[in-house]
Amino acid sequence: MKIHTIIKFLALLAVTLCSFEAYAYEDDKKKDICRNPKVQEFTLPEYIGVAKKEAPAETDFSFIVSGWTDVKKIKLLAKDQPIPFTVESTDTFHKVKAKLPAAVTGKVIRINVRIPALLGCYTSMGWLIKVAGAPAVEAPKSSATPAATDSVAPAVQGGVVSPPASSTPILQNQQNIQNAVSP
Repeated sequence: MKIHTIIKFLALLAVTLCSFEAYAYEDDKKKDICRNPKVQEFTLPEYIGVAKKEAPAETDFSFIVSGWTDVKKIKLLAKDQPIPFTVESTDTFHKVKAKLPAAVTGKVIRINVRIPALLGCYTSMGWLIKVAGAPAVEAPKSSATPAATDSVAPAVQGGVVSPPASSTPILQNQQNIQNAVSP
C-alpha cells in the first residue's frame, strides 16, 4: 500500500508543477514590438504656470510625431470638435499642421490629440491654450458733410441751446426750462 500512495503523491506533484509552469507564461512579444508614438515640438504657447501666455486667434500650429505613427487615424480635437489638419511625412517623422478654429476666439481650450501606432498601440495627450480675443475694430469715421451735421447738432446762441430742426418734445421742454431759468 505504501507504493500505491507514493505513486499517487508523485502524480499529484507532477500535475501541480506543470500547472504552475503554465500559469507563469505570459506573452510579452506584443509589448516589445508595439512602440507608442512620441510627440515633440508643439508650436503654440501653453496656458500654464506663471506666464499664462495667449495665442492669437486662428493661428497656425504644428507638432511632430514619430515615424511609426498611423497618420490616417490621427484625431485632433478642440472643445470636442474636429480640427482639420495636414500631414507632411519624411522617413523618420511626420509633421502635423493645423489652424486654431475661429469659434474658440477669446476662450481657454484644450487641444486633444490621439495618435495611433501602426501596430495598434496609441498615445493620447493634449495642451491647454488660451486663445486671445478678437482685435478691437475701429468704428468707421463719419463721412457726413458739415452742412449735414449743422442740421443735426444743436446751435448755441447767447448761452441758450436751441434744439436741432428735428427736435423731440423732450428737447423743447428743456429749452422752455432754460428760458424760464435765464434772466
